[in-house]
Amino acid sequence: MTSADQVISKLNDIGTGSFNSESERLRLCDALLAALRRVQSPWDIAWSHGWVDLITISVIKTLIDAGIFTKWAEQGNRPLRTNEFAELTGVDAVLLNRLLRHIAAQHLITQIGENTYSSTPWALSLGTDPAMPSIYGTLYHELMAPLTLSLPTFLKETGFKNPTDMQNSNFHRVHGKGTTLFEYIASSPVRNKEFADAMDCHARGHISPWPEVYDTTQIITGARLDRPIVVDVGGSKGHDLEKFLQRHPGIPKGSLVLQDLPEVLSGLTVHPAISVCPHDFFAPQPIKGARSYYFHLILHDWPDDRAVEILRNIADVMEPGYSKILIHEDVVSDRDTSIQATIADITMMTFLSTAERTDKDWATLINGVEGLRIAKIWHKPHTVGGIIEVERV
Repeated sequence: MTSADQVISKLNDIGTGSFNSESERLRLCDALLAALRRVQSPWDIAWSHGWVDLITISVIKTLIDAGIFTKWAEQGNRPLRTNEFAELTGVDAVLLNRLLRHIAAQHLITQIGENTYSSTPWALSLGTDPAMPSIYGTLYHELMAPLTLSLPTFLKETGFKNPTDMQNSNFHRVHGKGTTLFEYIASSPVRNKEFADAMDCHARGHISPWPEVYDTTQIITGARLDRPIVVDVGGSKGHDLEKFLQRHPGIPKGSLVLQDLPEVLSGLTVHPAISVCPHDFFAPQPIKGARSYYFHLILHDWPDDRAVEILRNIADVMEPGYSKILIHEDVVSDRDTSIQATIADITMMTFLSTAERTDKDWATLINGVEGLRIAKIWHKPHTVGGIIEVERV
């Protein structure tokens, strides 16, 4: 057996069930990426960036639009031949095979015979999780791709200065002045839905669930049940409150409050323990003296001066010694930075001329609001996202 055969044999034994925790899985992902970079030639890397990734996303979006993944799931996710896919979807069989063999070459599905393919957990998720296809939809084609391709020109035109002006951003270079990213998203029902779905996927699959990072029994213990236990500020569809409910299923009705703009919350059905409260976080906070006010990926959307406005509205209604602010975001490390954190940081630069914050940045921000202080920054090694616990003094 050659050395390559020996390594491949060991790699073939690895699967998602090989790990005791998410942090172990992420550690191995990073190690495998580092090993891949050592094996790849410079051309391999450039080719992947310039051709493979772009082509693959286009192929996946085409297959989603053709209904391949949903029809596959309806067939019990069993192996299918190309002509069977064609019969199920009405798509030309020759075209289908060209597309399917490409994603098989990317190890996204598995070719098990001539024109025959077996599914994978990734393919199944695209057919069964209504939110997952949004990652390849409007979010990518109308937001990520145009803005990402524009970023080098924007930075060159602005003299390669670190972008900090939300009124003169890469977004405005692409879409013009007079609108914001969030107004642009909200202006299209499809765009608004797919963006919310994509953020749902991000919260479920990318960043560590907050009850796994923060000891939520601390806000249950001593909570006054005549007031909300958690107010999720800018909480979208309520996926983080659902994670809290999974950890604490017996809490009373109305103990959790979901806040977001009316157009985001319109028509939303939630668990009985959750009450829905339309709210703009730049306006005064209507709920006083809650046990905790939770922010998930909100403050990274705003520069410090606007983030201070948001936090001041919460500080004004907090009860000292009782209320907490819990900020669930990336805390960027100056050493051993993860690709998840750096991708998030450049994404914020690309969309909004903002940034992910380091622990020092968070201290500067919180200290800029009178009466607030950081009690603790919660973070588990090799996980994505931390919780900045803030007190009123």
